[in-house]
Amino acid sequence: MALIKISGNTDRISAALSRLEKLGREPNALLSDIGLKMVDRTKERIEREVSPDGSPFAPLNPLYASTKKGPGILRESGSLRRTIYKQIEGNRLIWGSNMNYAAVHQFGAIIKPKTQSALEFSIGGRVFKRQSVTIPARPYLGFNEADRQATVETLQTFFRRCLAG
Repeated sequence: MALIKISGNTDRISAALSRLEKLGREPNALLSDIGLKMVDRTKERIEREVSPDGSPFAPLNPLYASTKKGPGILRESGSLRRTIYKQIEGNRLIWGSNMNYAAVHQFGAIIKPKTQSALEFSIGGRVFKRQSVTIPARPYLGFNEADRQATVETLQTFFRRCLAG
């Protein structure tokens, strides 16, 4: 019977596995890179006026749209877009906006008067009184297939770095 003997060491393999293990224990750099991509993709959705599922934002009220300053639906002042941020808390990545109206745009809202009998506002030089105003949801935050692919690509980059040393 012939005997085959292979010799060598596993130092490089052990070092690569140690780097992968460290990435799992300390994922901040990885999460930060993924977060930057998600922030950019969210801002891109606002610019394109589409939800994560690709559907267009609900249109503006035609009268409001005819008198509105600035372009687009969520881009009038750019404040919402400028405030999209990422945050890492432990092993979690969070991204969004802390603007007081960010949730209204994401989920929609019904605005009702708090102290008066009706809401009173002016659009196009006309004064309106309403019991409520409905703002439709225009979701800009989310995670779609393209976001998943961007995340996988970032993971692959980090894994390759760990394996290459």
